[in-house]
Amino acid sequence: MKIFDLPNIQFLKKSLDVYTKQHEAIARNVANANNPNYQRVNTDFSSVLQSVSDSKLRVTDERHFKGMETGGSPTLPKETGGAVDITKEMADLAVNQLKFDFASRVLRGVYNMLSASITGRTR
Repeated sequence: MKIFDLPNIQFLKKSLDVYTKQHEAIARNVANANNPNYQRVNTDFSSVLQSVSDSKLRVTDERHFKGMETGGSPTLPKETGGAVDITKEMADLAVNQLKFDFASRVLRGVYNMLSASITGRTR
């Protein structure tokens, strides 16, 4: 096993990709808020969560992921219809930014620990 192919590192990288795609979808919605023919887009993360949960996460109780829908692609936006509510989009953007920041800080911490292990220095 390669040191940078650990499951937790791959999971964090994938989460950063997903948050980036969500940010792009929100930015597209904000940019087209005044376009009356524009249909709001969102990304579907259920397939990403399902693929990760199938391969890397242990489910200790069958109720943990019960009722989740699967399908769709995290990289392709889907039309959800309706006008763009700028307040909702900005709130979604803030939540998405917090998630991205958290995942990037955790990934940085993992890389810092690997660096300390390799070099033998702790700062």
